[in-house]
Amino acid sequence: MKPDRWRQVDELFEAALEREPNERAAFLDTACGDDRELRREVEKMLRCDEQATDFIKSDVFQLAAQLITERSDEVPNPDQRTRQMARPTDSSRSFESIDDARFIPGEVLLDRYRIIGLLGRGGMGEVYRADDLKLKQPVALKFLPPAVTLNGAALARFYKEVSVARQISHRHVCRVYDVGEYRGEHFLSMEFVRGEELSSLLKRIGRLPQDKAIDVARQLCAGLAAVHDRGVLHRDLKPQNIMLDERGEVRITDFGIAALASEVSGREAMAGTPAYMSPEQLDGGDVTTRSDIYSLGLVLYELFTGKRAFNATSLAELISLRRSDTTPTSPAELVPDLDPLVERVIFRCLARDPAKRPVSALQVAAALPGGDPLAAALAAGETPSPEMVAAAPKEGGLKPAVAVALLASALVLMVATCLLAKRVALFNRVPLNKSPEVLRDRASDLVKKFGYASTGDSAYGMGRDSDYLSYINQNDLSPSRWDQLNSGRPASIYFWYRQASRPLYASQDGVVTEYRPATAEPGMITLTLDTLGYLRSFEAVPQARVRVESHTTDWSTVLMESGLDQSKLQSVAPAWTSPHETSERVAWEGTYPHRSDLKLRVEAGSYDGKLVYFQMVEPWDQDDGNVFSLSRFRETALIVLLLSTFIIVLLGSAFLAWRNARLGRGDRRGAFRLAVFVFLISFINWLFTAHHTASATEVFNFLSGVQNQLFWAAFFWVVYMAFEPFVRRRWPGRIISWSRVLAGGFRDPLVGRDILIGGLVGWAIIVINFILPHSILSWLGYPPSIPWFDFPATQLLGLRSVVRGITNQTYGGLFQGFMLLFVLLLFFVILRRERLAALALWLIAAVALSLTHENPAAVPFAFVASGLLIWSLYRYGLLALIIADFVVHLVIFFPITSDLTAWYAADFVVALLVSLGLIVFGFYTSLAGQPLIRGAFPDE
Repeated sequence: MKPDRWRQVDELFEAALEREPNERAAFLDTACGDDRELRREVEKMLRCDEQATDFIKSDVFQLAAQLITERSDEVPNPDQRTRQMARPTDSSRSFESIDDARFIPGEVLLDRYRIIGLLGRGGMGEVYRADDLKLKQPVALKFLPPAVTLNGAALARFYKEVSVARQISHRHVCRVYDVGEYRGEHFLSMEFVRGEELSSLLKRIGRLPQDKAIDVARQLCAGLAAVHDRGVLHRDLKPQNIMLDERGEVRITDFGIAALASEVSGREAMAGTPAYMSPEQLDGGDVTTRSDIYSLGLVLYELFTGKRAFNATSLAELISLRRSDTTPTSPAELVPDLDPLVERVIFRCLARDPAKRPVSALQVAAALPGGDPLAAALAAGETPSPEMVAAAPKEGGLKPAVAVALLASALVLMVATCLLAKRVALFNRVPLNKSPEVLRDRASDLVKKFGYASTGDSAYGMGRDSDYLSYINQNDLSPSRWDQLNSGRPASIYFWYRQASRPLYASQDGVVTEYRPATAEPGMITLTLDTLGYLRSFEAVPQARVRVESHTTDWSTVLMESGLDQSKLQSVAPAWTSPHETSERVAWEGTYPHRSDLKLRVEAGSYDGKLVYFQMVEPWDQDDGNVFSLSRFRETALIVLLLSTFIIVLLGSAFLAWRNARLGRGDRRGAFRLAVFVFLISFINWLFTAHHTASATEVFNFLSGVQNQLFWAAFFWVVYMAFEPFVRRRWPGRIISWSRVLAGGFRDPLVGRDILIGGLVGWAIIVINFILPHSILSWLGYPPSIPWFDFPATQLLGLRSVVRGITNQTYGGLFQGFMLLFVLLLFFVILRRERLAALALWLIAAVALSLTHENPAAVPFAFVASGLLIWSLYRYGLLALIIADFVVHLVIFFPITSDLTAWYAADFVVALLVSLGLIVFGFYTSLAGQPLIRGAFPDE
C-alpha cells in the first residue's frame, strides 16, 4: 500500500478509536462512503487492536517486556502498547511490540549498535532505540521505508540531505549523527532523547499554561530557525515530532523527510502529515521555509489551546478544509484569558498566502508576548537573519517635543554655518565677481591674442594655491593676516583653461584637470588666470618644429595681460627651464602692484614669435623645501594613514567576505542592492563629471569609467559581505534602520529618527570642526587658521554641477561610513571589548581629522568632532553615521555662502535644500503619525 494510503487509513483508525465500539460502524459508513477497500483496512486494524488487548495479558508479552526493561531505563506502557502494535503510522516514542519488528532486542548491527527496542513505526520508517557500543551512549536508529531504499535517486538525495542535517547543532534540535546500511537497509543514527512527545503531553494535560507555552514556543522557534539556517526544511513539524526532554527543554526530532530547501518541488512537496501540511504542500506547489512556519502555527495553536486548528471526520474533509479559506476557531474563544499577541502571531503563521506569513521562525518568537527578535536570536546562539534585523520591533518614533527640538537645533546650526562661513570660507575672502563662463571667454581671447586658433576641444575649472596659504600661515602672525587675500593678487583661488586641437582624453576616470592629460601634444594649451582675469601662467606646445624665419615677441602685451607694468620690472637672466622648446627666453623681477612686500619673478619664452611659456614665480615657489617641511609632513602622514586604512580594509574585507560566502553567511540580497546603488551613483557621477567628446576616445572613456564603477561596486559588495554578518550577530541594533532602508522601509519611524539625528550630527560637526576653530581664535585675538572651506573644483554650472556634487556627497557618506564600521569591527576582534574598540576608532579618526588642520589649536575641535561622529555610530548605528557623513561632505563639494547674489550660490542653495529636505523627512517620519500638539482642538 502506498504511503499516502497508509496515512489515510491511519487517520481514520485514530478517529475510530476515539469512539465507543458500538458507534464505530456508523462512523465508518459516513467516513469511508463507497471506498470498501479503505473500510476493510480500517476494520482489519481495529480487529488487530482487539487481539492485542488479549495478547498483552499473555506470558509471552510479559517475558518480552522484561527483556526490554533489562536493557533500558524506559518502562513499557501496556495501555499504549495495544494501539501501537496495530498501527503502521507514526506513534509515541514509548516501545512498540516486538511483533513484526525488523530487529529483536539484543541484536547487534554492524558490530556497533545493540538494539534495545522498537520506539515507533510510521509511513516513513521504523525507529529503534540502541546502544552505541563504540561511543558508549544511547542512540536512536531510524530505518528508511523500502520505497526510499529501492529508489536510487531518492536514496542519493537522502544522503545529501543528511550531510547537511548533521551539521545542525542546536540544543533544541535532535542531533543527526550518521547514516549506515545493514543487510541492504539504510538507516539514520540520531541522538536519543529521554522525555515525552508534545502530543502525549497535550493529551494528558489538555494545554500548557500560557507562560510555559510561550517558553516552549520560543525554544521551538529557536530550533526551527537553526534548521532553516542550514537551508533544510523539516516538512513534518507536528507535536509527535517535538519532544520535551527530562529537563523540560524542547527538542525537534524526526528528520526522516527533511530536505534541502532548494530541491523540493512537485510531488516531493507533498511528503508529510496532511493534518500539519501547509496549503502549498497539499497542492504540490513550491515549498519554502514559510511552509514550515505554517506547520509551526498549527503546533502553536494546539500548544496554547489544547485543540487542533482543523477538525474533520475524514481525510477528504480535512483536505477540503485546508485547501479552502476556512479559518480555525479563534484561540481566544477557547482560552478567554489568552494574550492577544499570541492569537495574532498564530493567525499570521496560518495565512494561506506564504508571503503574508512571518519570514522566519525567529520573527515568530519575537512577535510572542515580551519577544525581542534580536534578543531571542542571540539568546538562542543564532545569528538573526537580515529580514529579522529589518523587522525587529525596536521603537523608533520620537516624542513630538524631542523631534521638534532636534529639527530646531539642525536649523539653527544651518543658519549659523551660512552666516559664519563669510569669515571662515576662503572663497568669501577672494573677489569672485567673474563667473567661470566669463573667465573662460577671457582665456579664449588670450589664446587668440597670442597667435593660436581658439578651436578644438577645451575644458576649464577652478583651483587653490595651497602653497600661498601656507606661506602666509608661516610668515604672518597678525590677526588680520588673511585680509591680504581680498585683493585677489597673488591668487589663492585661480581659474585654469585647457585647449587642444584634438579631443582631450584623460585615462582612468575621464576627468580632465589642470594637469591631466599632460600638455605634451602639439596644439595643446594650458593657462591660468586669477579671479580678476589677469594672466597667471601659460603653456603651449608649438605645432611646428622647424623655424623658417625668426619673429620677435611683443613682451609688453604679455605683461599687460598679466596686470604687470613692464617699466617697474627689471630684466634679469632666465633661470627656469621652459617645459617646451623656445627660440627666445626672457625674465624679469619686481613686485605685484600694491604688494611691494612680495618679490616676484617672471619667466617667459617664445617660439618663432609666439608665446609658449609664461610663469609668475612667487616666493613660495622658490623655496628649497625646508620652510614648509612640517606642512608636508602633516600631509604625508595623513595620506599614509588613509591609504593604510584603505589597504587594511580592502584585504581584510576580501578575506572575511570569501569566508562568509563559503560558509553561506552574509546578506547577499542587501549586498547586491548596495552594489547596484553604488554603481548607479558612480555612473551618474561619471556622466556629469567626465569630459565627453564626440570622438573615438569616448569609447575608451566609457570603458574606463565602467571599469572604475564596477571596481567600487565590487568593493562595497565585498566590504558589506565582510562586516554585515558579524555586525548582525554582535551588534544587530546598529544596522536595524539600515536594513530597513535596504528592504525599502523608508517611511519607518526608526529610519526617520536616525536620518534626523544623523543630519543634526553632521551640521554639528561642520560647526565644531570647520567654523569654531577659525572663529574662536579670531575672537580671542590669535592669528586665525587658514581659511578652511576649499572652493569646489566645479567645472560646469547648473544641473551638471549640482548632480556631480550630490553624487559625490552620497558616495563619500557611504564610503566613510562603511570604512569606520569595518575598522570598529576590526578593533573589536583585536581588543575583544566593544568600548575599547570604539575608543581606538575615535583616536584614529581624531588623529586623521587633526592632520587636516594647519593650526595645532584646532586639534581639540577635531577630537570633539570625531568623537561626535563615532558616538553617532556607537549609539544610533550605520544609517545615522552615513547621513552625518553625507551632510559633512556638503562642505567639500559645495561653496557654503549667505550671499545669494553670488554666481556660485545656486549650487549651494540646491544642495542645502536637499540636506534640509532629508532632515525634514526624517523629522516627519520619526513622529510616526503623532500630532505635534495634542488637545489643541475642541473635539480632541
